[in-house]
Amino acid sequence: MYNPQEASQVRQQFWTTLGQYLTPIPSATGLKVNWINYKTGVKAIRFKMDVLQKHAFAGVEINGTAETRSDLYRMFLLLKQDFPHSYTWLEATDNADGKSVSRIYKSLHGFTPLNKAHWPELIAFLKEQIIAFDGFWALHNEVFKMNA
Repeated sequence: MYNPQEASQVRQQFWTTLGQYLTPIPSATGLKVNWINYKTGVKAIRFKMDVLQKHAFAGVEINGTAETRSDLYRMFLLLKQDFPHSYTWLEATDNADGKSVSRIYKSLHGFTPLNKAHWPELIAFLKEQIIAFDGFWALHNEVFKMNA
């Protein structure tokens, strides 16, 4: 097992490796994009990826006031048919900081970044999800930007 400092270093190596793997992939619009810190251009909407001890997830996190979250969440619901996978849809939940958010996400269980043998599965999962979000965003971002 790793001590906390070693575990932190392995997690950092995982994110660096994921970033290196994704860097050559252009966005759906053909532009270069920072996949790890994907910028939607809408302050209240973030594409979020995280890998915890035995759980990875990728999704859309909607922040802001209750009204903002509700409005944006409903917009996503109206466009739900364009999401390429089945996701968990939560109009109201708390994030890791205890703030109220809306979240649309997909999870992968049983894999840890601390086991490098799990990295191919984790990377494939996160790659598929973030590219799917990017494709959705390329189609619909203007709708959200006009209404945010």
